[in-house]
Amino acid sequence: MPREQNLNNLKTEKEGIQILKEKLPNFYVPNTAERRLIYDVLDIDYRKYSRSVDGFILHVSSVEEIKSEKDVTLVEIKTTKAKNATELPYGAFFGITKNEEDLFKAKSNFRLCIVHSISRENALIKYDEYNELIQNKRVQYQVNFKTKSSYH
Repeated sequence: MPREQNLNNLKTEKEGIQILKEKLPNFYVPNTAERRLIYDVLDIDYRKYSRSVDGFILHVSSVEEIKSEKDVTLVEIKTTKAKNATELPYGAFFGITKNEEDLFKAKSNFRLCIVHSISRENALIKYDEYNELIQNKRVQYQVNFKTKSSYH
């Protein structure tokens, strides 16, 4: 069951990426080498935060032209199908990892993007807006058990 939810989350994330590619002409999902280059320029620990950003809004013509934070916006996508989320980002419900939130807080060019996969609308929000919008927040641990072959 958890695996099925994981696959559904990946599917909705891909929907969100597709919607942003249609709505934002300069939205870009880099390959691994380009992602490493961007992280290098922005002084972000790739090993720690490689999965904390889904895509980038380029303010220059190519990844190679990125020289500072002003040249790119980091985008973490959260998709929703919620019927009560008629005016984004209001009414959205999503999960966010500690790493995503830490990077969001640390980088002024990081945006959380709420994408409604039915209305195809989206909202890019800054960290201070995110904090003001939070109705409630709880910590949840993700636990992975060892495989049977690695367990004594």
